[in-house]
Amino acid sequence: MKLGARVLKTGLAITLSMYIAILIGFKSPSGAAVAATFAIQPSVYRSWQSIVENVQGNVIGAIVAILMLMLLGTNPILIGLAVIIVIALHLKLRIQDTIPLSIVTIILMMSGVPAGEGVLTYALSRLSLILIGVFSAFIVNLVFLPPNYDKRLYELIFEQTNELFNWIRLTLQHTPDRTSLKNELKQFQDNRYKIAEYFLWYKEERTYFKKVRYARYRKGVIFRQMMMTTNKLNDVLRLMSEYENLPQSLPDDLKADIKERIEGLMMLHEGILLRYNRKIRKEPHEKIIENSHLHKAKLAKSFFDYYEAKKDNESLQLFPLIATLVEYGQCLEHLDRLVDSFQTFHVKENKKEE
Repeated sequence: MKLGARVLKTGLAITLSMYIAILIGFKSPSGAAVAATFAIQPSVYRSWQSIVENVQGNVIGAIVAILMLMLLGTNPILIGLAVIIVIALHLKLRIQDTIPLSIVTIILMMSGVPAGEGVLTYALSRLSLILIGVFSAFIVNLVFLPPNYDKRLYELIFEQTNELFNWIRLTLQHTPDRTSLKNELKQFQDNRYKIAEYFLWYKEERTYFKKVRYARYRKGVIFRQMMMTTNKLNDVLRLMSEYENLPQSLPDDLKADIKERIEGLMMLHEGILLRYNRKIRKEPHEKIIENSHLHKAKLAKSFFDYYEAKKDNESLQLFPLIATLVEYGQCLEHLDRLVDSFQTFHVKENKKEE
């Protein structure tokens, strides 16, 4: 079993919040621990945003709870009514992400004021515990195990692309299991959402030095193009799966050109990803680019010759795959230019962080 950084940070935030609450003098620090659990976020930027929203949301919850306690008292019906009011206010103010923690605040405040303690004093102490938990989560997010979305995003894209390479090579050899291939195509959709989520977290992270900020912007453009190119590679695999029986009726030279083009594009794609990480030099990569242009022209000529000779529905069935290969090649050429430009103008930042 592998524990992720967020799991460890949640445990650290709970521990820190409880220690701070005890040091300040709270006898029961559980409220701070609950707040820390809700407030932990996947990025530093979201953690800061969470502080702002949670302070607003919990102050609203505390005000509603105090008014209920002072005017009407407390019972399960009033607690439920207070929760409804707070949820409505949160939705109106568009801070719905803080609703769960605000509900916890109301329940803690209205569950019963100890004898001999004022309503306002008790409510403020509960609110203070919640805020201790929220700020503890922010401190842990800022100091301990800071997220490295640059590295993780690259790894996810690279792993997904290699998986698609393997399935396309199996499909070219007509050896994949149909059920397994369909499951892989479905799994890609889940992986695509995960990659998109990491890309969003990467974009949200803030830098305060102009030079580093420009490098991050350009990396963001590269990552977006990497994602687009991987999506197009998945389209190639999907079409090859849909038209797996079509190549049997094609001329041998056209089948060979299609296979050569697909293999050449995958070699180019792999080379770009490795060159981004400085695993290969630029010189041999330029030869791959030259060969790719030759394969593109060769495939285009073979396809149009085949279409002119046949001019039937069977020849048109091949058109989506050819068009997708053209788009895939264009995405790769654009990605190659982006990587080349980035490595030219950002020498120190052109490696993914280790």
